[in-house]
Amino acid sequence: MGLTEKDLARLGPAAQKQIRAALSRRDTAQKARHLQTSAARRGPLLPEADSELEQRYYAAELWPKIMAGLVAQVELHKQFLLYPADTYCGLRLPAAHYTPDFFITYQNGVVEVVEVKSAAVRKLQRDYIYRRRLFIERYARPNGWKFTEYIQE
Repeated sequence: MGLTEKDLARLGPAAQKQIRAALSRRDTAQKARHLQTSAARRGPLLPEADSELEQRYYAAELWPKIMAGLVAQVELHKQFLLYPADTYCGLRLPAAHYTPDFFITYQNGVVEVVEVKSAAVRKLQRDYIYRRRLFIERYARPNGWKFTEYIQE
């Protein structure tokens, strides 16, 4: 037997808050269990990875945390809008995006954004440091997210 919105509306604000928090915790735990079972089935391999570095990061760092039940959700290559497309003085300005490699939500509510790069690729992508800074200032810092960068020499 589940509660409907109508049932919740009959309760006071404190009770509603408490019930919504409990439902949210239950949903997070269910997502984490699903993530854990699919990770156990698949093993430390990540077929959706774009690079070998992402594969190695997942196998060495992320997979053990998932198996320990610490991770609630993992999103690969989640795209964030830095600037929308626009025009200025007849110039077409394309939208600017930042796409980190991993967007990880832990069971305790902490969010970590992980970027995995080789040093050579980082040097070739000259605009990376500016997109990274813009992402940190527009999304990570205001939301209290942790930003981690793994650079392989």
